[in-house]
Amino acid sequence: MPPPLIVRCNKKTVTALLCILLSHDYVKSFTVVEYVAHCAPRSCSGWRFYPGMSLCSKMDAAVFSDASSENIITRYDKEEDVNERDLTEIENSLRFSGVGRLYSNSEMIQSSSSENETPTKETIISRLSSATVAVIGLGGVGSWAAEALVRSGIGNIVLVDLDDICISNTNRQLHAMSSTVGIMKIDEMKRRLIDINPACNVTLVHDFVTVDNANAIIESLLPQLTVVIDAIDGMYEKTALILACVDNQIPIVTCGGAAGRRDPTKVVIDDLTKVQEDRLLFQVRKLMRQEHGFAKVALPEKGKKQRVRNWKILAVYSMEVQQKLGDLPLVSDSATSSFRTCDGALGTACFVTGTYGFVASSKVVEMIATGRLLVPKKRNRHR
Repeated sequence: MPPPLIVRCNKKTVTALLCILLSHDYVKSFTVVEYVAHCAPRSCSGWRFYPGMSLCSKMDAAVFSDASSENIITRYDKEEDVNERDLTEIENSLRFSGVGRLYSNSEMIQSSSSENETPTKETIISRLSSATVAVIGLGGVGSWAAEALVRSGIGNIVLVDLDDICISNTNRQLHAMSSTVGIMKIDEMKRRLIDINPACNVTLVHDFVTVDNANAIIESLLPQLTVVIDAIDGMYEKTALILACVDNQIPIVTCGGAAGRRDPTKVVIDDLTKVQEDRLLFQVRKLMRQEHGFAKVALPEKGKKQRVRNWKILAVYSMEVQQKLGDLPLVSDSATSSFRTCDGALGTACFVTGTYGFVASSKVVEMIATGRLLVPKKRNRHR
C-alpha cells in the first residue's frame, strides 16, 4: 500500500479534500480512497487518507470549484509501506484513544500494585483490544453492555443466548427494532458490533445457560476468557453461572433484576454480599450459602458492627424499592430463564436496563484497563 497522504486544509468539508486528491492524480477513481479520521494533534489540524481503500461515501465534485489546490497536499516523508496490520492498529488507536486517555490520565487509577507508573494510553488500548469478555444473556441489560464494551475497545466478545427478538422487547433492548423482529439476538448484535469496530472478534454461542451446561460453557471459553457479564435472570441458572466462574477463577459481574424500577440514578455496583433491594440476587445469595459452601453472614451483636467478608463477586443492583403488581410475585420466572414469555409481569424501561448494562461494562473496562481483575473467592466445598 502506498504511504499515507497528509492533507492540510481549512475547508469545511472532507468532500472538497477528496476531490483535490483526485485532481492531482494521487488516486485514480472514487473507489480507491477513504477518509480515515481527523488528525488528533492540535499542531496538525488536517485530514489523513490512505490510498487503496474503498470509498464509503459519495463525493460531490461540484465542491472542488470552491477549494484552492495550492500548497494543501504534501507527501508523507516515510518511505515504508503501511501494511494491513499497521493500518488496523492505526484505526484502533483512532477509535479508542479517548478511552486510553481516560484511564491513563486518571491519578486515582494504578495499573497494579506492582507497577509504579500509570499505564500509557497505548498500553490501555492494547489491554482492552487483547481482552475477551463474555456477555451471557442479550436482553435488556446484556445488549447495552455488549455495545458499551465494543465501543470501549474490547477486542474479543463472546455472546451467549438462544432467544430471538420480540416486538415487546422494544422498550428495553438495544437490538429490538421493527426490522429485526424474529432475528436471533446474538446474530443481530454481531452485525451491529462489527459495524462499530470491524476489527472486533465476535464469537456466538447459540444456547441458553442452564444448571447442567453452565460450567461447560465457561470451560469452553478458556483460557482466553478474561471476564464474564452475567445478564440472565433465572435464579438457578444465574447461581450455576456464578459458581462456574468461581470454580474456574474467572472474574464475573452479575446483574440483578431491573424490572419494576424507574430511577436509573439508584443503580449501584458492589460485592454480592452487600446487595440490597433485589429479590433475585437475594435468592441467588441464599442458595449459594445454603447449598454451595459460601459462608453465612453472622448477625452483629447489639451496638456492634459485623464485618462482612466479600466474596469478590461484583453485582449490579438498584437501591430503589421494586414495585409490586397486585398479588403477582416480585420476581417472575425466577425459577428458569429459558423459553419464557417475551415480557414479564413487571414493567421495564430502557433507561434503567441500559444503566445496569453500562454500570456492568464500566466496571469490566476499568478492571481490564487498570490490570486489576477481581478474581472470585473460592468456595468451601467441605461445608
